[in-house]
Amino acid sequence: MDTGIIKLLGFLLFFAGVFFLIYKMLPRTMPGAPMRDDDEFVIEDESRFILMFKPFYQILLPAIRKLPLSSYKAKMKKYIITAGMDEQVDPDDMIGFQISVMLLFLFMGIVLFDSHYVLFIFALTGLNYPYLWLYGKKKERQEKIRLSMPDVVDILSLSVEAGLAFNMAVQKVCDIYRKDKDPFVVELYLMDQNIKFGRSRNEALKIMAKRVDLMELDSFTSTLIQAEKMGSSISSVLRYQAERMRSERFMKAEKMGAQASQKLLVPMMLLIFPVIFIVIFGPYLIQMIMK
Repeated sequence: MDTGIIKLLGFLLFFAGVFFLIYKMLPRTMPGAPMRDDDEFVIEDESRFILMFKPFYQILLPAIRKLPLSSYKAKMKKYIITAGMDEQVDPDDMIGFQISVMLLFLFMGIVLFDSHYVLFIFALTGLNYPYLWLYGKKKERQEKIRLSMPDVVDILSLSVEAGLAFNMAVQKVCDIYRKDKDPFVVELYLMDQNIKFGRSRNEALKIMAKRVDLMELDSFTSTLIQAEKMGSSISSVLRYQAERMRSERFMKAEKMGAQASQKLLVPMMLLIFPVIFIVIFGPYLIQMIMK
């Protein structure tokens, strides 16, 4: 076996052991957080994945904070909030995470290759991977919120129709889904907390919509704000919103099903049809060649 590959394997095993040890040593909870029992805030696995690199980039944090990257940090802050990790991770942590992964990839490139071009590609890949990973977590959480909104809004509608005020209905829903870690319910809880801290309902709804950055939630909050301004019944608005969201989810599923059949044509043409032709016409071709 090549010496470079042996070195790389040893390097990977060593750092995998170090990362695993740090990951296990990170606390699972932090004091004073919402939506959890015993007033503890559970550190999600996504945040722990970032924080386990902190011993490596912690020394760079003072320099990272001074970097003139205000617009980039604002963008990362928005992604972190939408991904639901703003209580545990900040933009400086993400930049430190990027630097750590870049150095890790760069070292792997140095061990395996001598080309400067390959090292540049490795470093660029390591620098961009954390950004793409965070973007993927953001889109994943938005999709979870999109899927759970119809059911949660339906229960909100039933609670309001049963005689509860909107804020009490939100608290009831949060109690029902307390153990499920539903991201939309978490956002509703934070909205309720903002109202308790003195913000108006409209302001709290706008903050929730800005945090999630999802078109469906923007429409939902705008409708609720308009209903309050016009004096309309909240229960009827919630019921209509739940029916509309469920209908949109159904139509989206139908659309994805129709697109799936079209997308299957390409692999069928490239992989399945040639094999069928070989099985059918192969014996005739062999007979023609043998003659």
